[in-house]
Amino acid sequence: MVEGRDAFIIKKALIEMRKDQYLIKNAYRKPLGNGLLTRSEHYIAMDDTTSSFDDTGRPIPQGISLMNPKVCSQILCNYSRLKQDSWDQFNGDTWYLIYDFERTCDTALANYPAY
Repeated sequence: MVEGRDAFIIKKALIEMRKDQYLIKNAYRKPLGNGLLTRSEHYIAMDDTTSSFDDTGRPIPQGISLMNPKVCSQILCNYSRLKQDSWDQFNGDTWYLIYDFERTCDTALANYPAY
């Protein structure tokens, strides 16, 4: 069994090796891939095409968009359940959808506090 000064030197060497190990581990970062377009764990393919426009020049949203009245209607009808299911899942798309929806509603209904 090692005691005294030798034990102290060995202990200090182990501590320094651990520090170096953590520095090397933290210095390495994996490169980001192009497939990480969303905050969720599941990959959602997104095209680079922009939304199309109708005859009056208003955009026609594709996919899930807060500009689509049907999407907003579905969010309102299922708001309680969506809010409950996404409460602590900060890496999910549903949490960010509800967050953006609430911000949009707060801005749109600022002049109508009863709503």
